[in-house]
Order: sequence, then C-alpha cells, then structure tokens
Amino acid sequence: MAIVGGLVDVPFENKVEFDDLARFAVQDYNQKNDSSLEFKKVLNVKQQIVAGIMYYITFEATEGGNKKEYEAKILLRKWEDLKKVVGFKLVGDDSTKPGGIINVPNPNKTEFQELARFAIQDYNKKQNAHLEFVENLNVKEQVVAGTMYYITLAATDAGKKKIYEAKIWVKEWEDFKKVVEFKLIGDDNAKFGGIISVPFPNRPEFQDLARFAIQDYNKKENAHLEFVENLNVKEQVVAGMMYYITLAATEAGNKNIYETKIWVKEWEDFKRVVEFKLVGDDGAKTGGIIIVPNPNRPEFQELARFAVQDYNNTQKAHLEFVEILNVKEQVVAGMMYYITLVVTDDAGKTKIYEAKIWVKEWENFKKVIEFKLFIGDDVPILGGIINIQGINSLVFQDLARFAVQDHNKKEKAHLEFVEILNVKEQVVAGMMYYITLVVTDDAGKTKIYEAKIWVKEWENFKKVIEFKLFIGDDVPILGGIINIQGINSLVFQDLARFAVQDHNKKEKAHLEFVEVLNVKEQVVAGMMYYITLAATDAGKKKIYEAKIWVKEWEDFQKVVEFKLVGDDIAKLGGITDVPFPNNPEFRDLARFAVQDYNKKENAHLEFVEVLNVKEQVVAGMMYYITLVATDAGYKKIYKTKIWVKEWENFKEVQEFKQIVYATK
Repeated sequence: MAIVGGLVDVPFENKVEFDDLARFAVQDYNQKNDSSLEFKKVLNVKQQIVAGIMYYITFEATEGGNKKEYEAKILLRKWEDLKKVVGFKLVGDDSTKPGGIINVPNPNKTEFQELARFAIQDYNKKQNAHLEFVENLNVKEQVVAGTMYYITLAATDAGKKKIYEAKIWVKEWEDFKKVVEFKLIGDDNAKFGGIISVPFPNRPEFQDLARFAIQDYNKKENAHLEFVENLNVKEQVVAGMMYYITLAATEAGNKNIYETKIWVKEWEDFKRVVEFKLVGDDGAKTGGIIIVPNPNRPEFQELARFAVQDYNNTQKAHLEFVEILNVKEQVVAGMMYYITLVVTDDAGKTKIYEAKIWVKEWENFKKVIEFKLFIGDDVPILGGIINIQGINSLVFQDLARFAVQDHNKKEKAHLEFVEILNVKEQVVAGMMYYITLVVTDDAGKTKIYEAKIWVKEWENFKKVIEFKLFIGDDVPILGGIINIQGINSLVFQDLARFAVQDHNKKEKAHLEFVEVLNVKEQVVAGMMYYITLAATDAGKKKIYEAKIWVKEWEDFQKVVEFKLVGDDIAKLGGITDVPFPNNPEFRDLARFAVQDYNKKENAHLEFVEVLNVKEQVVAGMMYYITLVATDAGYKKIYKTKIWVKEWENFKEVQEFKQIVYATK
C-alpha cells in the first residue's frame, strides 16, 4: 500500500490505464513543443499520494525513427476529473532522482520565468525593494513533497544588473508556491551539497533556531542555558537544510560558546537538533576529521555494538564488545564515525578493532563501511596515505577489475586482471585507493599498472582517477615529486591552457599556449602538477612554469604559481632567489611572521619592509625572508623561515631570528 507522500512502484503490465496516461503525456508534449513523438510502451510506473495521485511513468517513444526513453509526471484527481502533465523529460544521465538536485534545460521557459517573477515580487514586498526581472540564468529542481526549484536569475536594482538565487517550493496539486529563500549571489554563494557561511547570523529566524536548540538541550540534559547571541551560521543543502550555528549562551551567569547542528525541512514543518556541544579546541571543523571527547558516551557505545553485531553477522564470528578507546567524526552527507574499540573473541582473547560507521540521523540510517583489526603503527592516519593489509580481499579485487574494465573501455584495450601487488588508501571526501596490480595484454605479456580509484560508498560512487603503467623506480612516491610520461596528453595540455588563461586574466597579458615541455606531479590533498610550457608573448616564444593544484573529486583546479623560466628558476627541492621581494604576498607573509614572534615572545616589533626572499619547493613551499622591523623605535634586521601549504590554507613560522641591529 502506498505511504502518503512516499514514492512506491506500481505493477503496470497489461494495464491499459497506464498506456493511456503515457499517450496523454505524449500528446500534451507534442502540442506544446510542436513535436511528433510516438508512444511505444510503458517501462516503469511509480506513484505518490499527494492531494490526489502523482504518477511517474517511464516509457519508450520514437521520433523520426529514433527510440528514446522519457519520464512523464502526471497528476490525477478523479473527484475533480483532473488530469494534468506536471513534468515531461528525456531520461538521461541527469534525470531527476527523487530527493536529488538536477539541472533543468531551457531555464527561460515561461513557467520558470513566472516562478522567477513570483520570487521577485515576494522579495520586493517583504524588503520594500524595487527589483525588476531580466532573465533566468539557471534552474535546478529537487523532488521533495512537491518540487523545490533553485533559480539563478538576473534582475535590475535601480538600473544596475545583479544576480540573485531564489529557492521556491511548489506543490502544484495544492496550487501552492512559497519563496523559501531569495539572496544576492556573492563569493560565498551556496554550492548545492556544500557548506557555506550565511550573512547576518542574528536574523530572527536564526535566533529562533538557536533558541530551539537550547530548549532541546535543556530538556534532554536538565540544564539551564540561556541564549545570548549567534556568532556564526553555516548552511548545507541536504534533504532539506542543515544549519550549523555557533552561539553564545550563559549558564549560572557563565558565558560559553556552543555549536549546534539543526536539520530543517520547511515543507514538512520539521526541525530537529542533530547535535549540540560545547566548543573547545577540538571542536569539529565541518568536513574535517576531529577527535570526539567522552568516547564512551551511550550513543557511541551503541554504534560500536552495532558495528560488532554487523561484523559477527557477515563473518559468522563471535566477538563481544568491551569498551571504546577512541572516537573521531567527519561531516560528510551525514556523519562518518571512526571508532577504535576493544572486543574479546570466542577464545576469550582481547583484540582491538577499528570501525568506520556512516550515519544519516535524519533518515534513521546507519551503515558499517569498514571493520578491521587494528594493527598498531599500520593504522590509517586520517587524511594520510597508508599501506593496507589483506590486499587480495574481494573488495580490492573488484576495484582492480573495475579499473581494468574502465581502461579497456576508454582505450579500446584488452588487458586481463591477474593479481594485486599493493594497496594504499587515503581518506579524502570518501576514500582514495592506490592499487598496484598485474595484468596481461592481448599478446599475453605480463605488465604492472597502478590505478587510483576514488570511492564514496555512501553515494554508491566509484571513479578511476588514474590508470598508468608502473615504471619501476619512476613510480610516484606518495607525497614526493616525480616526472610524468605522456606529457602532451590532452589532460596536461588543457591544464597548461588553463594556467595561461588564468595568467592572462590576472596580469592583462596576451600569452598564447604552444606546447608542454615537461610535467611533474606531487600527491598532496589532491594532486599538484608542475608544468613547464612554451607560450608566445607578442610573437616571441618564452618558457614558463605553472604550478596547478587539482582535486578531481571536487572538480577543483587552481593555479598556485605561474612564472617565466630563467637562469634562476627554482629547481624542485633547491633554494632560489625570488624577484620583487616587496610583492604584497611576501609583505603579508613577513607581517604574519612578525605577529607570530610578538605573540610568542610578548614583543612589540613593527614591520617596515622586506629586503630579500628565497623559496624552496618542499611538501608545499618554504620561504626564507629577510626583513626590517622596528623594536622600541630602533630598526633591526631579522630573518624568518615560513612554511606554506596553500592547498591546506596552512602557514607556519619555522624560524625567526635577529641578524643585524640598525640605528634609530
């Protein structure tokens, strides 16, 4: 029986009514789009009980002899004799999965323009503004209890064109629409599924959420917190919205800082406190992996027992839970818990295991992603790359075969998997596996390859990031910098062009890319590429070096450095002079070093100027800066050594010392 509001499969074989509904949708589409689709057969039917019944019918149709699959969304209200096509689209890679957010073609269709105008009118009324609609730039949609539309639009404000994002909730069967959000797009514009900062954290709606979280905490813990103010608000689009609010509250007159995580589904009038905790030095950094205090709290013990039971069921084992040693957590699409725990086996012997458990509290979902014996120093360092034991488990063999099949398909090759030689793993947004494996080619010759495979188990996602011939001593040392073969592949040419375009934009230059001369790579949080390339400047050919940081799993690439190659070009690992030592970036680094020294030594140096800068490529960049600062009015010269990893937003003063006194 259908659950109200839920989607359920419907048997459709030999049911004329579904054929008739599909034909009705095809006729409606043909009429609106001047098309000539011809219905063939129904492939799938789902239904959702709303104010009536919403049918999602997948079917085959032909146009000009070409057979394709379509999905129609049809609303029926028999008591009103109502039948209406609410949605109609080609089934493809971007077909709407209920609950997911997908791009909509033709964002300037009349229906989307009307929604955009409705959102602008709503905003004008609430804010006493005078925006005027210009056009839609992008439309995304999400199936909730109805449809949520995310519309990026252009509007004029006092004649000036600006870009806004509107979030509009529509339940067509109730003739209902509501603007859930309307905001000016800036650098902090929300990326769907990402976590972004929200301006004006003390708006009434966020204060109300904070008070709701405090009341919930007081009730559960028999506490007496009193709300003071919000310090920070972040939001994340999930199945609804997850708010991360940092707030101040008092208890018995003492002011403390707390962090709460509140899940809101406005269309269901639903809100729930997922987490509420005191902020300390180990407070969770959203998206990072942090240590959790009080690891033996009941909720973690329950998770640990759940993982042990899951392992016993799948492996026919008889482990018994004893205690928890450590808990770490990571914000993913939900929460990933890394629990180190003690058990006894059926022989009464004590052992230590590590469990990785994925939890989505708002779906009442939990899943054991990994459960393995803790092996001392070989335990994974979260975020680092470590060796794996049990390399020929079915999991890794399946991943290796998947990588081989992917390579064969892309390269029209005929490799056959033989065995795995080595597996390494790295915790990223999911897990990155580095698998060294043996294959035979179509001539029967044995070869060794290395595959890099990105896995997000909670999304049932896996992707081959790299598959290459293992070349003995030239194989990448993870974290080191190594030479790459096949330097003129399209991948590296595209990266080189990207770097040239970035340089032209920033420097108002007119370089034109010619060719790639050399490529090196380094495994960081992603991959750092060092590309030496030829480009022409006013017809003259010159050599440049670009340093490009790529995180493929985030579709991210950034030019970290772009410079003309000369006699003093940095040799990777060597120390070289940097031209223009008083560039703003080096002055900022010098000031950072002075501030760091003042804080550590309770001193009062004041930065004056930079005299010299040298740099060295390490795991990041080491800068050696000679600078002038005043101490009680006297000029002195100092030398500082600063380590920078731009891809981690990391900088650290390694050394700061006085080398010369000067006059007042």
